[in-house]
Amino acid sequence: MKRHLAVLAMAGVFGSFALAQQPSVLAGGIVNNASYTPSALPGSAIAQGSIFVVFGNNMGPATLQTAGGSYPLPTTLGGTTVKITSGSTTANAVLFYSSAGQLGALLPSTIAAGPASLTVTYNGQTSAPANFQVATSSFGAFTSNNGGSGPGAVTDAGNNLNTLTNAATAGETVVLYGTGLGPVSGNEAAGPLPGDLTNVPVEVYVGTTKAVVSYRGRSGCCAALDQINFIVPAGLTGCRVPVAVKIGNNVSNFSTVSLAAAGSRICSDAGGPSTSDLQKFSQQGFTAGGVVLSRIAASITVPGFGSVDASNDVGSAGFYKYTPAMLNTAQNPFNTTTTGACSVSFYKGGTAAGDPVLPKSLDAGTSINVTGPAGSKAMARTTFGPLTSYSAVFGGNTSLPGIPPTPGFLDPGSYTVTGPGGADIGAFTSTMVLPPSLKWTNQASINTVTRSQGQLITWTGGDPAGSVQIAGTSATGTDANAYTSTFTCTAKTSDGQFTIPALVLLSLPPSIVVSTVPTGALLVGTVSAPKTFAATGLDTGVFVSSTQNLKTLNYQ
Repeated sequence: MKRHLAVLAMAGVFGSFALAQQPSVLAGGIVNNASYTPSALPGSAIAQGSIFVVFGNNMGPATLQTAGGSYPLPTTLGGTTVKITSGSTTANAVLFYSSAGQLGALLPSTIAAGPASLTVTYNGQTSAPANFQVATSSFGAFTSNNGGSGPGAVTDAGNNLNTLTNAATAGETVVLYGTGLGPVSGNEAAGPLPGDLTNVPVEVYVGTTKAVVSYRGRSGCCAALDQINFIVPAGLTGCRVPVAVKIGNNVSNFSTVSLAAAGSRICSDAGGPSTSDLQKFSQQGFTAGGVVLSRIAASITVPGFGSVDASNDVGSAGFYKYTPAMLNTAQNPFNTTTTGACSVSFYKGGTAAGDPVLPKSLDAGTSINVTGPAGSKAMARTTFGPLTSYSAVFGGNTSLPGIPPTPGFLDPGSYTVTGPGGADIGAFTSTMVLPPSLKWTNQASINTVTRSQGQLITWTGGDPAGSVQIAGTSATGTDANAYTSTFTCTAKTSDGQFTIPALVLLSLPPSIVVSTVPTGALLVGTVSAPKTFAATGLDTGVFVSSTQNLKTLNYQ
């Protein structure tokens, strides 16, 4: 009997070892805790002395454990330890929280810059080494949506959060919070180590204007939390003005700040809500509708055929509701842009990283109809993920042999969009005459873009009352695990030229060539002045059109 009990006891011990699974770190699962920039993209290195996140499996307890608000911070938490090696330096990370799928940690400032690896040990089992890159400085800005995009974690001098109705004005000092400015001296686990890191060449750009920086260093609040104090440049207003931080050739994620005209605390944009409407929306929420008609002419490199010309006429529409809280956290609920500025985002595979803050889709009927000189077409209602929208391909053609063209639909003339009305949005009608097309005058001469030098774009024509949109993409590959960065800049039609800043282009990965086709592309087009329409259930309805020219090329 005693022997039988002993066998059962030993079986229980061995069974417990069998149930304890080895920790693992996901591929690309080590990222800056503020920006979440994927490791395959520029600006993704983990800076000495910064806060980073590790994503994986079986790395800690099933229930999240935190270090709490007291110091010193531990290097073992909930049974988890993270060991980091770079060159001849080795140290344990300081832990903020631990769980099975995610760890939050501080990378010691003493870890050498360069190729590094880490292992996670939990319950006596250690993961395989996971590789990542350590940089001296690589800043990431915290954002209100906790996803590295949209409104930044920006406060005024009184520590009040920057919002649509508490916007900053020119000449004021604001504070941007993030992590990754660079190493500091002292015991980082013992608490914050504030001090102006004047040796770090920090540049802050608001729109494309360089701001004056008055402080860059650790916050007095928390270990490894950085703050950058800068003065808002003159001549800028808007509810989603892009902000980026550049240190050498490392560019942060792009966040935004709300800026108001002198004497006001409510931001405003050309083509966006009035200050009185915005104040109202901030209290009761906002419903928006938009219809876009686009002609896209592309010059694409195709294996075996060389350069192929193609054209597509497409349409899309969407109707959404935002709560008051969403208006200060969503990326761009009013779909407005800052003239002369650019923004950057990224995709994985064919899916946009997207906005973590998703509005509610509204029902405007089974389809939206478009009527023009060539007749009528319908944009069908479709559901993609959690959102519902309306879309259609109206026609197109290509110079590839053997592919018959379909008739163009968006030829010059007057167009009317009609919505029959649905459960949320009432019936509506809006009419527009398509504006003059734009000629991209230096399109043929741009085949390679040197990211560190910027790129001049020139044009003639376009809608004098509208704007010019310049956009580009570059990808690390073509499969589902490839990452693509994309940028969008907006300029005045009357300017006739715009230089895409190196700040923006350095956020793109160098293009690669897959089966002779480059993974880079550049688009230049005109966007019409918006026509507004009204419908029951809508605060704002907007109808716009665009003509766009696209070509494939290399970013290097």
